Amino acid sequence: MIGRTAIIASAVGVLFLGGCATVPEPAHKVMSKNERYEVREYAGYLVAETEVSGPWKDALNEGFRRLFSYISGNNEGRSKVAMTAPVLSGEPEKIAMTAPVLQETETGDRQVVSFIAPASYTLETIPIPKDSRIRIRQVPPFTAAVLRYGGWTDPEKIERKTEELRTVLARDGRTPVPPFLSAQYNPPWTIPPFRRNEIIVRIR
Repeated sequence: MIGRTAIIASAVGVLFLGGCATVPEPAHKVMSKNERYEVREYAGYLVAETEVSGPWKDALNEGFRRLFSYISGNNEGRSKVAMTAPVLSGEPEKIAMTAPVLQETETGDRQVVSFIAPASYTLETIPIPKDSRIRIRQVPPFTAAVLRYGGWTDPEKIERKTEELRTVLARDGRTPVPPFLSAQYNPPWTIPPFRRNEIIVRIR
């Protein structure tokens, strides 16, 4: 049982358009690296997130559909007219794709799927979702340990790699701060030897 885990997955088959997997990732800096993991400092970012009930894969697909609709134009575009003017509703806006999309899994069937907004947006400028099931949230900067691995992934493999990262962090005297994150960065046609997956967890 994975428990309260955040699953990050690339928007393969839904959000990768034109077969291109080269999209921006959240800004981060690699602080150190050893034979099993590296330590990164992530900048803060905005997410658009939606809560979904159901099994992991079904929730991921449903969350993708809602978020894809949002970034494709199911939103109220916003523009600042002047320093003293109010923020006005404008035309629907298409939002550039980023990687990855996040899926947070808690005990039970409640899951939260999130899209990381491009760094050019702020809370004041990001388009407002027309779907009331989508909310916008600011994620503050954080430091994380990251374990990278290849091949296909699933909840069982995620759990094994999570325990592997937990073990090496304990060996090195580092304290993880759950939830753990599982990241997939490739479209579905990428063959296993070339796939990039990561387990990410905040550390103190």
